[in-house]
Amino acid sequence: MKIVLICLASVLMGVLAEPEAEAAFDPTNYPKTSYPAAYSQNYKAGNDYCHPRKAPTCSKNGTLTFCVKDPEYPEKEVKYAIDYDPLVLKKYADVADQSADNLVDGLTSLSEKHFDYSEYHGKTFEKGNWVGGEGYICPSDVVYARPLRAVNVDGEWRVIVQDIAWPGYTQTHRIEKCLFPGAACRTLAPCFGSKCLQKYVYQRMLSFDPCDPQKGIFIDIYKLPSACSCHIPQHDL
Repeated sequence: MKIVLICLASVLMGVLAEPEAEAAFDPTNYPKTSYPAAYSQNYKAGNDYCHPRKAPTCSKNGTLTFCVKDPEYPEKEVKYAIDYDPLVLKKYADVADQSADNLVDGLTSLSEKHFDYSEYHGKTFEKGNWVGGEGYICPSDVVYARPLRAVNVDGEWRVIVQDIAWPGYTQTHRIEKCLFPGAACRTLAPCFGSKCLQKYVYQRMLSFDPCDPQKGIFIDIYKLPSACSCHIPQHDL
């Protein structure tokens, strides 16, 4: 009789303890990963950063595909992401000092800075097409820039890592945009049917997504204007 009572007591104790055991294995009770303060920051739903396809303020209502000035640049968040990424130095590379001296054969940076296209307005039969100072046959604006924000190849805006503080994680690119895309090439006769074409290049840059800071620093791809070239179409003889 005692043995039977002991067995019944054991069964009852197991039944009563079962809910506690189940609760102990409840996944919702597991401790959550602890992230740095900047990584767990909650952004407002209405914040432009949280709408990657919506053009930011610096893009001037979407007329630009990259920004070299950005009053809304999340500097603190980018610095936090750099500090908490042990591999950032393996991802990073830049030549900070760029100019025509090391990127354009046969031309100095001083000459390039003084190119003057004020006489040219993209019209073949105007005087400005035949006269003018030193410059490219297709007038262009050349800058050696460090973009702060850009739209990637998927059409989404990203923040570009540009930490000017020590140790200085900068990303510098030569950007050249046609002043008159589609216009006739300077100094060429109309019979050639020439046209100035904008060229682009794909660039890989270290990026940051303020809407999802737990991504940390990652590499994304962007299409940037790289040259303005004169094209002469084929003519049938």
